[in-house]
Amino acid sequence: MSVDLRLYALVDPDVGGGHDLADLSRQVAKGGATLVQLRDKTGSTLRMIEEAKAIKQALSGSFVPLLINDRVDVALAAGAFGVHLPERGLSIADARALGATFVGVSCHTLAGVREAVDAGADLIVGDRDVEAVA
Repeated sequence: MSVDLRLYALVDPDVGGGHDLADLSRQVAKGGATLVQLRDKTGSTLRMIEEAKAIKQALSGSFVPLLINDRVDVALAAGAFGVHLPERGLSIADARALGATFVGVSCHTLAGVREAVDAGADLIVGDRDVEAVA
């Protein structure tokens, strides 16, 4: 699956400045975002599902896909495009076994990037300390 990564936006209730995340997602899509990721490290499962559904609805018609950070269950329940996993979290194989069809991974080491490539990640996001992989 091909995803346009020109402008990858993260929305997070802990750093969203009190803005409604669905409205914020709509605005970033209108402003050129090509991918939106819901990142919520503190929300309950129910709150995350409701938020993800609201964001998905806000993005409808924009062709901007929604990823859910670290929660395959929330991604599936909300009908999100996919999930984005931490480097040392649920494995890509386990995420796929649970039903995720698009799996992104954050990597903080070159070894983590290599593992994600070998495991078939659809998207790898590395921080500035990760060397480029040819």
